[in-house]
Amino acid sequence: MRALIDSLIARVQSETPYKAYFGEVTGTPEYPYVLLWTSPGALESNTLDGVRDLADRLGVTMVATTGIGVLNVAKHVRTALTGFTPTSDQWLMEAFRPPFDSQPVERDRDVSLPNYGYPFFAVDLYRLNGTPKTY
Repeated sequence: MRALIDSLIARVQSETPYKAYFGEVTGTPEYPYVLLWTSPGALESNTLDGVRDLADRLGVTMVATTGIGVLNVAKHVRTALTGFTPTSDQWLMEAFRPPFDSQPVERDRDVSLPNYGYPFFAVDLYRLNGTPKTY
């Protein structure tokens, strides 16, 4: 999973003007930013030989100081991820399709920013599917 996450962070940062994090924001973030999250790798058994495929989801939280800012972040991030195939030494991954679910733009009332008030965020969910590489 680590290689997949590194691949996704690199993609977001090379194809958008935003910093990307995984799991949590380290230090003081510069707004806007992108927070990626997933499980350690949900596996499912799909074949008679017991091979377990990766069948997970990738959460992409997009954060900005305004609601309109979140919409701009979403446009860039969706363009960067849709059609992108993450890389890994262990998995042959499927290319990302558009998000299968999207949660609306909301204020984050747990965080207060000087001179801005509360930041805004939205979440897109992508399917993170792959089959094991065989050597």
